[in-house]
Amino acid sequence: MVDQKIEPPTEADVDAIARALIHAEHVVHEGLGRKLDGSRDDLRLLQELLDSSTVEREATYTLQALGLAFGRVFLTENPGSDWWMVEDEYGRDPAIRYQRSAVLAYPRTMLSKRIERLPLGRGL
Repeated sequence: MVDQKIEPPTEADVDAIARALIHAEHVVHEGLGRKLDGSRDDLRLLQELLDSSTVEREATYTLQALGLAFGRVFLTENPGSDWWMVEDEYGRDPAIRYQRSAVLAYPRTMLSKRIERLPLGRGL
């Protein structure tokens, strides 16, 4: 098992998450002419954007920003969950954690990992 350090986000972490969310909002607005607002409706917009193939599969930062937007919806819909930072031998990543449990989800890479693994010619 990999040792993990789980801690609340620092000011710099919060700033990085906020910048990524602003980027996601910009990409959705440019691609669809719509705005993200953190509600469940964002899931439809994110799917519509991905289905439109306007985001390149190699655009890792953009895909990760969209993943954080997905995470924001999860947080809105699931009281008791919040952003935490997880640091391990691979780096430091934002995660969603339910209260102080060991249940963690990593929305930043949820989309990018799956899309980057799609065979060429499928999807994006």
